[in-house]
Amino acid sequence: MIESLEKYKWKNNMQYKDILVYLDDGKSNAERITTAFSIAESQNARLTAVTLSALKPYHMRASDKKMQRTIRMQEAEKRIEEFNALAAKTGLEYASKIITGDKKEARLRLSQFARNFDLVIFRQANPENKNFELVEKIASKIVVLCGRPVFFMPYIGAHRIPCKNAMIAWDGTPAATRAVHDALPLLKVIDKVIITVVREGNSKTAKGELLADDLVAHLKRHDVNATVNRINAGTFDVATVLLNEIADHSIDMLVMGGYGTPGLKQKVFGGVTETMLKTMITPLVMSH
Repeated sequence: MIESLEKYKWKNNMQYKDILVYLDDGKSNAERITTAFSIAESQNARLTAVTLSALKPYHMRASDKKMQRTIRMQEAEKRIEEFNALAAKTGLEYASKIITGDKKEARLRLSQFARNFDLVIFRQANPENKNFELVEKIASKIVVLCGRPVFFMPYIGAHRIPCKNAMIAWDGTPAATRAVHDALPLLKVIDKVIITVVREGNSKTAKGELLADDLVAHLKRHDVNATVNRINAGTFDVATVLLNEIADHSIDMLVMGGYGTPGLKQKVFGGVTETMLKTMITPLVMSH
């Protein structure tokens, strides 16, 4: 007798179950935590907070290195305690961790630690922050080395959480494809999704343009209703076109591939990726 196939049906795995959020002492920290709570709640996920003992507090005046290490650890512990207190009120499953070591060690350890999470919520580096250089280097390292999607929060804030309108920067490359599929749990709860394809120069077609309609059909099978928006860049670069489209369509989340290499002597990011990380005006989901 043939057994019922009911028990063999695939379960719906299109959810993030383990989310990591980065903490520091910047002004965007509170909003990033609120966003992390919102995403974790919508995905029924465990939320883990991570911070670094290598971060230099704004108020630190001590010149003694041992005292500096002590103050940095105390500040890291304070950030974790504050997160734990807030998380305990949400009813979410949560955890927290302090990563120790100098700046170089911390960047690598954080990237490695992030590999065992479904989504990493990070921040855009703020040029006015004393830890700007460290955060900028972590951002590039974590995208290239962690192998997980990174949800970047702009330091100017994200004013529409949860996100309702998303844009996919599509060029048909493996990185863009990876980013789209890594972002599916978020895209499934988005009201409007626009796939933007940019034609550069005198090109009659853009990279991946012929695949865009296939992507629409594929996303529909995942209950994501998307439309294609084909743009001629003209004299503008791709990053400028994307930023204009974000403003014109009230986009509150951008999905794109992250391009770069982890080689120490090579520029980690270039072109569109680097520009978008520096000028982002809305949350950016990036995969490499």
